[in-house]
Amino acid sequence: MKFKVYPNEKSPKLFNNRMVEILTKSNIYVINSMYILVAVALISTYYYKLNPSLLAILKWFTIGFFSWTLAEYLMHRFLYHKIKDSSYDKGIQYLFHGIHHRYPTDNDRMILPVVPSLFIAALFLGLFYLIFHAEALVFGAGFLIGYLVYMTIHWTIHSYSPPKNKFLSWWWLHHNIHHYQQHDRAFGVSTPIWDIIFRTMPKKNRRTVTILVDKNED
Repeated sequence: MKFKVYPNEKSPKLFNNRMVEILTKSNIYVINSMYILVAVALISTYYYKLNPSLLAILKWFTIGFFSWTLAEYLMHRFLYHKIKDSSYDKGIQYLFHGIHHRYPTDNDRMILPVVPSLFIAALFLGLFYLIFHAEALVFGAGFLIGYLVYMTIHWTIHSYSPPKNKFLSWWWLHHNIHHYQQHDRAFGVSTPIWDIIFRTMPKKNRRTVTILVDKNED
């Protein structure tokens, strides 16, 4: 698979309508602030209205937090990439994810915009309520904070050079292999655990994508 990348450019407009175009962009500080407030509201409601048990809150929050890591892996592998060949250069996969692969340092489209993000979050929270009932409030809060941790790691990888510390630089190496060498591997961003379980860890000296950098790029 050949894929052209513009590593130092902003992505082009997707829609002619100015308002719609604005809604396709996002900012990590806005998203983080929004979901931290939502998580605090969910936990506060559970504590003051339903169950003032710190142990229950810790348990359900932790379960929700780690459940996010599985959702992260599954969505990245089967929603943002095509199921058949893990490509991302056409259709809905390009709109939601391929554009990030093509313009990997564009902060405006590095994370899911506010409107679709809230819509998907509402769907998840509704599903959690059907399954867990009242505990869905704390489970959902943990899930949302897991999402924020993932987003922050992803944003940091694309915004800063890898640190000299070998342990911390692992995140950069793992994710860059997904971007520039093996697009059908390394779907986990915040943790490799699901890549290990589902056998999608990168293989040494393997390449499934040829990156073509624009001639005007350094």
